[in-house]
Amino acid sequence: MKGICCLLIFSLVATQCFGLYEADSKVVKLTKDNFKTLVLESNEPWMVEFYAPWCGHCKALAPEYNKAAKALDGIVHIGALDMTTDGEAGQPYGVNGYPTIKYFGVNKADPIAYEGERKKNAIVDYLLDKAREFALNRLGVEIKPEPSNDDSKVVVLTDANFNEQVNNSQEAWFVEFYAPWCGHCKQLQPEWNKLSHQADIPIAKVDATAQTELAKRFNIESYPTIYFFPAGNKQNTHKKYEGERNAAALLKYIKEQKPVDGQSQQSVSDVVNIKSDESLNQVCKQLCVLGFLPTDKVEQEDAVQVLKKAALSLTGRANIGWFVGEQFDDFEAELNVIGEGYPQVVVLDLSAKKHYRFRRQLNVDNLNEFVRGVIKKTETGQSFSNLPKLNAQKTDL
Repeated sequence: MKGICCLLIFSLVATQCFGLYEADSKVVKLTKDNFKTLVLESNEPWMVEFYAPWCGHCKALAPEYNKAAKALDGIVHIGALDMTTDGEAGQPYGVNGYPTIKYFGVNKADPIAYEGERKKNAIVDYLLDKAREFALNRLGVEIKPEPSNDDSKVVVLTDANFNEQVNNSQEAWFVEFYAPWCGHCKQLQPEWNKLSHQADIPIAKVDATAQTELAKRFNIESYPTIYFFPAGNKQNTHKKYEGERNAAALLKYIKEQKPVDGQSQQSVSDVVNIKSDESLNQVCKQLCVLGFLPTDKVEQEDAVQVLKKAALSLTGRANIGWFVGEQFDDFEAELNVIGEGYPQVVVLDLSAKKHYRFRRQLNVDNLNEFVRGVIKKTETGQSFSNLPKLNAQKTDL
């Protein structure tokens, strides 16, 4: 009789719970028998966790995964498959550790590994983005894959190049100090890579186990440690980032930061109509954008408005000034501007002793992108020895 009671109790529990998830959970129980039908043959998106009931990380994920599934009920399917009982269903997907989380979207044969934070908000944000992509695909809109694992824009900093790249720059920098063996660093990596494609400032990383001088200098005692170096003065102005480690939160943090007083005090908040060497020297302290504009008042004002809008996003990075075209023709000749019509724009980097010709259509996005390229040293410039002097101003313009 006692054995029968135990069996009944076990059966009751089994009907109410599977693995880490209760029977009434919005997380769908997947098995080797229903995986193909529910997930692979479905015309709807799925996120699937491959787990083991004994796994500590899986147990920590379960409440977050539950909440995400409840929030996304009716939008995206969220399922879980116990690899200890139904492992053959997960075998084709390279499950080498627990939990392994995969997103099955348009191409069910090639699911995408979820490598973001194991928190409800991060999971929901990720799946809402994927649901949008899924819907656009149904409309025939081509979706370019996100470069989440592409680290081509992450700047590698070392003991040898840190001062030149960061300290001598008017640009703000976001720098991660990591260790190659660190699990949290590996979790951050795809988000950090994604951020490097979205941010308008350099995103960088330092291997603190190899670059020991930098690790000592910034008191790196845990990994990852993330510091924000503001635009302008870099002398003891860096701040430790303590927020969520996902691309959206990191990008929001960047946009909330302001230049720090110091070198940035020399910045000019508005564009300056340059008419003398004094005003030229005030604008061109380190990095400056110089516009050579048409004499026609309407065209001139249109160009000035573009420069003013660009100045808002370049505060602390570059000052902006402008001339009436041919007003200082010798100066223009020094910068290879004369004879090509107006408007023309040149960026001068006084620290590198180089000037850069802007040869695109003059609009805010193009100009900002070009200046960022100059700062990141991806644009090609011409060398000069000293800032040219203005010749006598023509008064009839």
